[in-house]
Amino acid sequence: MKIFLYILGGLVAIVAALGIFAPRDFLLERNIVINRAKDQVFNELKFLKKHEQWNAWSQKDPKMKKEFKGTDGTVGFISSWESENEEVGTAEQEIKSIVEGEKLDTQIRFKKPFEGSFSSYLTTTSVGENQTKVIIGMSDRMSFPINVISFIVNVCFDQQQKIIQNMDDSLKNLKSLLEK
Repeated sequence: MKIFLYILGGLVAIVAALGIFAPRDFLLERNIVINRAKDQVFNELKFLKKHEQWNAWSQKDPKMKKEFKGTDGTVGFISSWESENEEVGTAEQEIKSIVEGEKLDTQIRFKKPFEGSFSSYLTTTSVGENQTKVIIGMSDRMSFPINVISFIVNVCFDQQQKIIQNMDDSLKNLKSLLEK
C-alpha cells in the first residue's frame, strides 16, 4: 500500500509541476507565398465551402458528412462535419469576423474525438506584384488541467507536429490550386 501511495504522490507532483510549467497559451502559425493577387487569394479563403478543395483535413476523409448553415463568406456562417477518422473528427467551424481582403477569423468547436474549441485565422498580405503571403494560424488560452493535457498530447505524443504538417499541406494545396 505504501508503494502505491508513493507512486500516486509522485504522479500528483508531476502533474502539479507540469501545471506550473506547461504553457497556457497555444499558438501555431504557418505561412506560404502564393503567386496571385491578394484579392484573388482572399476570395478563396473567405468561403469555407471552398476550403474543402485544399484543406488537408478535409481530404483525409472524402466520405465525411458535411452540413452548412447561413450564408458562406459572411459572419455567422457555420460549416460542420462528421468523420470516423479521428484526425478529422466531428466538429464545426464558424466565421467570427472578416476584415475584407485581410483576415478571416473562425472558431472551431470539436465534439469528437475530444471536446474543445480554439480560434483559427487566415490572413493575406501583399508581398509583391501578384504575390500574397498567406498565414494560417490557430490559438487557444488554456486553464489547468487542460494545459497539462495539451502539453502531454501535443509535445509528448507529437500531435503538434501532425497539426503543423496538416497546416503546411493545406497551404501547399492552396498554392497549387491558385497558381494553376
